[in-house]
Amino acid sequence: MRSKQCAARRGRRLLGLSGLLLMPAMAAPVRAEAGGAEDLTSMSLEELMQVEVTSVSKRPQRLSRAPAAVHVLTAEDIRRAGVNSIPEALRMVPGLHVAQIDASRWAITARGFNNQFANKLLVLIDGRSAYTPLFSGVFWDVQDVVLEDIERIEVIRGPGGTLWGANAVNGVINIITKRARDTQGILASAGGGSLEHGFGMARYGGALGEAAHWRAYGKGFDRDDLDRVGGGEAHDAWWSARGGLRLDWDATPSDAVTLQGDYYDGAADETLVGGVPSRQDFSGGNLLGRWTRELGEDHDVSLQAYYDLTERGDLIVSEKRNALDVELRHHFRPLARNDVVWGAGYRATWDKIEGSQAVTIAPGSRTVQLVNGFIQDEITLLEETLWLTLGTKLEHNSYTGLEVQPNARALWAPHERHSLWAAVSRAIRTPSRIDNDAGALIPGPTPTTFVLFQGDRDFDSENLLALEVGYRATPLDALALDLAGFYNHYTDLRTVEPGAPFPIPCPPAPFGTCMAIPSTADNNADADTWGVEASTTWRAASFWRLTLGYSFIHVDIDRDATSLDATVGGIEGDVPDHQVSLLSRLDLPWGLKFDTSLYWVDDVTNQRVKDYFRLDQRLAWHPWEGLELSVSGQNLLERRHSEYGDSPTTVHSAVPRSVLGRVTWRR
Repeated sequence: MRSKQCAARRGRRLLGLSGLLLMPAMAAPVRAEAGGAEDLTSMSLEELMQVEVTSVSKRPQRLSRAPAAVHVLTAEDIRRAGVNSIPEALRMVPGLHVAQIDASRWAITARGFNNQFANKLLVLIDGRSAYTPLFSGVFWDVQDVVLEDIERIEVIRGPGGTLWGANAVNGVINIITKRARDTQGILASAGGGSLEHGFGMARYGGALGEAAHWRAYGKGFDRDDLDRVGGGEAHDAWWSARGGLRLDWDATPSDAVTLQGDYYDGAADETLVGGVPSRQDFSGGNLLGRWTRELGEDHDVSLQAYYDLTERGDLIVSEKRNALDVELRHHFRPLARNDVVWGAGYRATWDKIEGSQAVTIAPGSRTVQLVNGFIQDEITLLEETLWLTLGTKLEHNSYTGLEVQPNARALWAPHERHSLWAAVSRAIRTPSRIDNDAGALIPGPTPTTFVLFQGDRDFDSENLLALEVGYRATPLDALALDLAGFYNHYTDLRTVEPGAPFPIPCPPAPFGTCMAIPSTADNNADADTWGVEASTTWRAASFWRLTLGYSFIHVDIDRDATSLDATVGGIEGDVPDHQVSLLSRLDLPWGLKFDTSLYWVDDVTNQRVKDYFRLDQRLAWHPWEGLELSVSGQNLLERRHSEYGDSPTTVHSAVPRSVLGRVTWRR
């Protein structure tokens, strides 16, 4: 009876939401005035399928000819979503799992194994890796750029280890910003709302002669506490400020040079597990240089190097990390039917980590080095019809030595409107500092029981063998389809193996006797995941575009016969089985734009999160050229809801209903 009532209630909510989507369309009998050149709604679906991507092959290729599950968020997608951060924009990608934990923390991954410290997704910003060797993942609170400067975000769901290396296991997110010559003049944006106390951004771009262009920016925000689960304010307010420069110089007709850098500083309140209030401070900066030379048609070489410094700390652990990365890439056609990309790289990170009574890292300083070489060849078997891509990466790291990550991909395009692709790949997740060197005293199942975790220097890489198939089509001028299916087999996944309990003085002050369960990191689990991801875009009218996304995943984890880890099976429920998104982008008369993003996320059982609907809407007005006024509402259907449970270190918050106003001026 209860399930029937829930189904009826969901049906009524869906009917009401459909009305919210359709009402603006019925009020728009005429097409709005054409927008700028980057306006999403001014492009045909066929043109969108011809957008060039670089993440699949490390060279430009049409999206319709990319043999991978790749989705592109354009600059217009991001602007019209009304979001204020990269994690919020990533919700629009079908098959990506995005869950907000508190004001500054997200759990983001693709194809399973999600949590705040998700370790199977590689994130790049203009070719600079955002991966941290501390836990083989990403700190999302410091991955920030001027959203208006993003040209596109390319998201690969599935392995990318052949080109991008270790930790590109379940996917790659490649954030690509615009060249300085495309961001000339003044851009300023400011606003605030019920969660954002205030935010502001200013950017100016200029020229140094005809061949060189530059831009400089500064931005900052102050975000209020989210809601505590059950009501009241959570202790998780967040602020950050950053600035940066970029210079693009066409030194000769064949040579291009890019120099860019950023510096940031910020802090976020947090509530540690156990209810202890804390604050995480973070700061850092980076400097990147890239030289590219065109040697002829389909023949170019590039050299990129960057330095990255990050510092962060709270009551549990403080870290200072330096990273240096150099990569050489060469693209050429040795024969008419072969398109080859090869390269080599070197990366070194060195850190200084201070622990606490709860967490120790020994040794406190460590240098990790990685040397790699890769090659990939796209072979044309039938002109403009059938291609085979073969490649591999050889990578030597300080933890496990030599690792090999090959892949084979095929794409068949029997018609210019249809293409099918298939791939088989191997990828690995290398050990992290936590896997090898961490010790932690973690609250256990009872108030007097604690888990005493210890890393293991013999911890091995986690392995993935992935099989993928996909289909893309524009069967009609107004309809585009993108489908992908996958089967992933993982081996040597991390487990935490318990030992015999022993008595210890009860922390934090030695009072009474508690029991400690010693536990060690090991590789005693395998897993199989499979699923489908689909995206359909329909141009309902010249002024209205709808995009429907759906994804399904099933996760099955098995322990080895020797494993005693009773918790690893719970990871199966760290992602929702089903996700649905519906995006509406509508151009109205008189310079108005009305945009709706509706999401349904299934239960996240291991995190005790019930399924939820999320409705975000944005209304923007262009009273005259260069000025935009907008108001956005997020999570409009509910007063608050949880999207993920507590992380291993911090208590989660509930995401409240919020409203945001923004003024943007360009000149």
